This record gives sequence, C-alpha cells and structure tokens, in this order.
Amino acid sequence: MKIWHVGASASPKRVSGINISAWVMAREQALLGNQVTLILHSPPDKDALAMAEQGGFELKPIPANSWRYDPKAIASLLKSQPPDVVHMHSVFQLKHATLARRLVRQGIPYVIKPGGGLLPQILERERFKKTLYSWLVEKRFFYDAKAVAMVTPREEQNIRAFVPRYKGIIRWMPNPVDAKYLEGQSWNGDAGTKRLVYLGRFDVLHKGIDILVEVVRHLPDVELHMYGTEDRETRSWFEQIKRDLPPNVHLHKPVYGAEKFKALADATVYIQTARWEVFGISIAEAMYLGTPCAIANTLNLAELFDKHDLGLVLPTNPQEAAAHLLEVLNQPHRLHHWSKQAQAFAHTHFHPRAVALNYLKLYKEAIEG
Repeated sequence: MKIWHVGASASPKRVSGINISAWVMAREQALLGNQVTLILHSPPDKDALAMAEQGGFELKPIPANSWRYDPKAIASLLKSQPPDVVHMHSVFQLKHATLARRLVRQGIPYVIKPGGGLLPQILERERFKKTLYSWLVEKRFFYDAKAVAMVTPREEQNIRAFVPRYKGIIRWMPNPVDAKYLEGQSWNGDAGTKRLVYLGRFDVLHKGIDILVEVVRHLPDVELHMYGTEDRETRSWFEQIKRDLPPNVHLHKPVYGAEKFKALADATVYIQTARWEVFGISIAEAMYLGTPCAIANTLNLAELFDKHDLGLVLPTNPQEAAAHLLEVLNQPHRLHHWSKQAQAFAHTHFHPRAVALNYLKLYKEAIEG
C-alpha cells in the first residue's frame, strides 16, 4: 500500500502526540512492507533523516505557507508517486484542506485524525474565527474524508457534534507509544517512596498546573517532581505559582530518552490533572512501563480508566483529590494491581505494531469504500 502521512513536524523529537504518532506509524507501516511517505513543510533535521533511513520510509519536504503546499510540487508528486491513501494528522490547517480538495478531484481517499482538535475548549479559542472557518472550510474537509480516527472513544461525541451528518467511518484508533525505546524497561515497583511525577509543558491553564500544585500542597509527606518547559501564554501565571511553591514540589528541566523513562519508572505514581486532554502521550508511556497513574476526571482517558480499571481517577477539587491519592499511596496492593492492568492494556492497544496494523485495515476500508 502507498501511504502519505501529512502533518508531522520536521523532527521526530518534537514532543506532541500528533507528531510522535505520525513518525512512529510511518516507521511501523514501512517495516510492514508498505511504501510510506511523510510530507513535511520544512526540511527534515538529522534525527528525521536517521529515523527515515532506519525505518525505510521516504521524506518529502514541500514548501508551504498557511494557505497551501506548493501547488507545482504537490502536482508533480501526485503524478509521479500517487498514494493509495493519505493520512491527515491534525485539523484546522488550511493547507491540509486545500490538499484534500485536490485529492478528492483525483479520487484519492484520505483519513483524518483530529487529535483532540475538536474538543470544546479548543474550539472556544478564537471562537468567531473558528466558527466562520469551520463553515467555509473545515466541515467540508471532514465530510469529504472517508474515515475519522479518534484517539479515545469519548472523542466521538465531539466529532458527531461538529459534523452531525457525517456518513463515513468513525473509529477508535489510539496513539502509539514508541515501544522501540521502552522495551526491556518497566516500573521499579517501589510503592513506598510516595514520589509523584509529571512530564509535560507547564501550561497552567491547559495542563492544570495550579490544580496539581494545590493537590500536593495537601500532601506534605509526598514529593512531586515536575519535568517540562514553561508555556509562553501562561508564563506570568506560572511565575506566581512558583513564588508560593510548597517545599515538596520540585521543578526540573524536560528529560528525553533514557532519562525520561527512568523518571517514569522511578515514580510511585504518574499524575496528570489537565483541565482537558484527549490522550496524553506521557500517560500512555507510563502505562506501558507499568507505572501506576492518577489522572483527573476531565481527561478523555478517564473513561477508559473507569471502564477497564486502569488507575486512579481524581476529582477536580484539590483537597478531595489529595485524600484519594493519600489513600491509594498507603495501599501498595492497589498500585501493583493498576500497574499490571494498565501495562497489559497499553501493550495490547498502544504498541506501535498493533496501531499500525489497525490503521492499515482502516485505510483498506477507506480505499474500498
């Protein structure tokens, strides 16, 4: 099968669920014998070139602006290397919609993965512009798609609300973790140290950093280690939080590779209290390692946690959340139970080979439909 992936960054090391998913799937689908091309809007870096060479897929940097990919370059590529199917990562990208119209004219099916882009909190940002753009461009982009992939089941209600007359396939297709770097590693099993870990941007509003700090303020005997980068839009808010930071909260620079996985493996519990989150790649990685997780009930993954007993789901009230956390931190058997449950679930659903194979089935349906 000839597959294009559109929407990845020029580097596989850029930390985002959308980017990691695109690069990992391209590699896995190529290793399964498919002809895979990543369409990039800027030249790839050395990490990208190395991953493409090792994985056996092709990189095609095509100049683009916010409106479109270079029309001559796209036309030439569609003529010389037409794909059987195109996978569009992310939404509200005019250049994707412009490309999609060309694909429709040439009878090439495409699949969309919104990646949380239709969450109400996201649509509220620049609401007037997004509403106008949706009616002019984005809804047609969706209605012409052969399939829409949701990374959590709860996302379906957002998709149905946005395009209520959509007749194509809507299917749960979770993001993959990069198991290549996780194999052979696992949670250290130490449930007695009471060490919480958070990995991600210090975006106070989105990631609920203020909530997380308040939770731990009620747990003086528990350590919280936060690894990440400051967020430009909420930097002043974060500075206020830092001025009154409890002594048991420790801020660290972001960690990558082996350091990142060691931080996850050494945690008693991985915690995330985002005000909204469709997936959460660090949560998935923690689950894959078997590190017990505690997540806010505002995350889409909370539905799966409740349904499959994968970890602790926290209320939004910090004092109540702290009480729930303290209870389970004093019950090591529950942490070990969740470790096994979550790890088994992640190995079944988040392994890149499993995700790649499921997408190949979806592509085939899109082509045949």
